[in-house]
Amino acid sequence: MRNGPPNFLDLDDRTASDPEAPAAVLPIPYEKTVCYRGGTVRGPQALLEASTQVELFDEEYCIQPQWRVQTLPALDLAGTDPPQAMKAIRSAAEPIFKQRRFLLALGGEHSITPALVAAARQVWADLDVLLLDAHADLRDTYQETPYSHACTGRRLVELGVGTVWMGVRSYSEEEFKFARRQRLRLLRAGEMRGRPVEQFMPVILDTLSRNVYLSIDLDVFDPSLVPGTGTPEPGGLDWFTVLEIVRILCREKSLVGADIVELAPVPGTCVSEYVAARLAAKLLLEAVFRD
Repeated sequence: MRNGPPNFLDLDDRTASDPEAPAAVLPIPYEKTVCYRGGTVRGPQALLEASTQVELFDEEYCIQPQWRVQTLPALDLAGTDPPQAMKAIRSAAEPIFKQRRFLLALGGEHSITPALVAAARQVWADLDVLLLDAHADLRDTYQETPYSHACTGRRLVELGVGTVWMGVRSYSEEEFKFARRQRLRLLRAGEMRGRPVEQFMPVILDTLSRNVYLSIDLDVFDPSLVPGTGTPEPGGLDWFTVLEIVRILCREKSLVGADIVELAPVPGTCVSEYVAARLAAKLLLEAVFRD
């Protein structure tokens, strides 16, 4: 019986503490600006616990990868203000990226992403970002703070990274006008509906540079699949569409890091965290362990 928090995929302690593993999982239980349904602070722990039930054998490729994934200690951001938290997140991520290891961060709210991308840019200057998200998150400020999870996209644009959205289906007039002025690429969920992924991915891939950071807000999924998120939006993407986006992205680009954010576990059901854990395993398989 293991003491303490679970390791990702329930890997043995030696593997999960290996500082030379090609992939690292960083839990970031940060929740400061949630404006509707809370609970994202519990997301990383819930995902790790659910991952212990995920099969190591992949049913699509019929292989059992040599999983070498380090599970890092969860960041303790209690009592920090947003600037301090962002600095701590960046400081934790930078050494992993500098070692050219794949980093998968587990949120926590979506406001953690700009700090992670800033850390990655210390290594990959030509980095672009692909956001799978129901929301544009392009507000300059929200509820009197520029650090809100509703401002994530805006902060990424200000970092100077090329940023592309997929699965968007909710944004304000302010965000709409900003996106048009900046000529940002937002592929709405309605534009993707009923179309094979192969039809719209070439346009997305042409927009992105060689090195890509992927941020997955779990509200990109339809809430019938992932109800446990802060602001579930109807009309979301399905499981196989998201998997195919990840698969094509990993085959055509160099994916250097990713995050899965906005998991807010729902008492009495484990479906959201289990979907998130399966997604995390699939993402790592495609990005690091498939070959």
